[in-house]
Amino acid sequence: MKKLLLLTFLSLLLFENQAVAQKENSFYGFDNSFESLTNPDSLNLFTGSFAFARIGGENYAGARLQPELNFGKIGLGFDIPVYFNLETGDLYSDEFKNGSGILRLISYIRYGRKKKDPVFIKLGQLRAESLGYGNLLNNYSNSPNFEKRKVGVSYDFRIKKVFGIEGIYSDFNLESFNLFAIRPYVRPFGASGIPVLKTLDFGISYITDKDRTNRFSDGSGKNEFLSDGMSAYAFDMGITLINSSFINLTGYTHFSKLAKIKSDSLARYHQAIPPSHGYKAGKGMGIGANANMNIVGNFFRLNTRLERLWYSDNYLPQFFDVHYEINKDAKIAALGNSKNKQGIYGSLTASLMDKVLVGGSLLLPDNVGKESPASMHLNLRTKDLFDKIIIEGYYTKSNLVDFGDTFKFDDNSLALIRFAYKISPVVATGIDYKWTWNKQDDGSYKADNSVMPYIALRFQF
Repeated sequence: MKKLLLLTFLSLLLFENQAVAQKENSFYGFDNSFESLTNPDSLNLFTGSFAFARIGGENYAGARLQPELNFGKIGLGFDIPVYFNLETGDLYSDEFKNGSGILRLISYIRYGRKKKDPVFIKLGQLRAESLGYGNLLNNYSNSPNFEKRKVGVSYDFRIKKVFGIEGIYSDFNLESFNLFAIRPYVRPFGASGIPVLKTLDFGISYITDKDRTNRFSDGSGKNEFLSDGMSAYAFDMGITLINSSFINLTGYTHFSKLAKIKSDSLARYHQAIPPSHGYKAGKGMGIGANANMNIVGNFFRLNTRLERLWYSDNYLPQFFDVHYEINKDAKIAALGNSKNKQGIYGSLTASLMDKVLVGGSLLLPDNVGKESPASMHLNLRTKDLFDKIIIEGYYTKSNLVDFGDTFKFDDNSLALIRFAYKISPVVATGIDYKWTWNKQDDGSYKADNSVMPYIALRFQF
């Protein structure tokens, strides 16, 4: 088993001290509130993290270089590992084998800012992605394994304030046609200038996945339940009800459908383990509101979202999420025992003086159980707390049945916790605790943890 335990899983993250001015509501849907407040999309940064690594039972030493370049609306991010075997002197290159290979040196190429500019496109590693109002695809990542990052694309184009199209393609891997999501939308009164009415928007979403990528070295182990692919559809609409310097309030509603997956492998699985109430297409709908508030200017800012959900048998809200790429067959199999439910989805993000940012979200069915588990996400970031200290954390938990297990790290968890101290304005030392998924030689993923001390050089230019 080749398990990469780099002592620099991530470089220090920095978010600029910025005022998020109240603006007209996004042309459609929502951006991820936590990411939108922290992404430094106008900074030029250089990060070099220096450490030892143990890879496949062998010792390596070197650095991971992560420059980020931004020129107006154009952004480039690189992730360049330079590790040498301490015994043979060979350069470590396994990180670039298979899939997109050398393209993994580029973490992203971006033009524009999503939901802010008329043209946005990002190529590379995708994280915290959503489609429309997030009823089918929300908090999606195409790269659950850090060592084997995927190259995908996310885009958002709009024309004359009336028509637009957004979408995602998960992985430019030639072995199969992978997750593809598209949402054309229209704002019929967008060019009229009529208050409130000009913000009304309608969208239609389509998502399909025919991922048959080889998971095992002998060419087997594909996502068996996707032998004939899967598809999902949605319709949504929203309108900005209030837009002032204090609050931006949007109301929305949506309806979606997960089509029945026609797969011989899935049919055989259901013969061996019959669904408790049959298996057919699943449907869901919801109604909710999103509010961005400047409570005390930039001293205290708040983003909150609350949504009421109703869904039928064989449906799971936000099916395409951060856990989807880990084991698609297991995700699909869970649909068979998913019962019709009602529930609530809520998220809350608070920023204090642009120094401390805390956020989280919870998908909570009315009656939590094995057939209708909850899921949650938590985030924490600080910027130069007491001028020297950086604390960061990210935690997500799926298939949550017993709330006593909320913070129990297992196969349904993903976490990163960081404590760092700035020795100087450009040098910091710290320690990361990582609970993540590592890809095994047989193509499966296994939950694992590591403790990683590091020293990093980071500066703006």
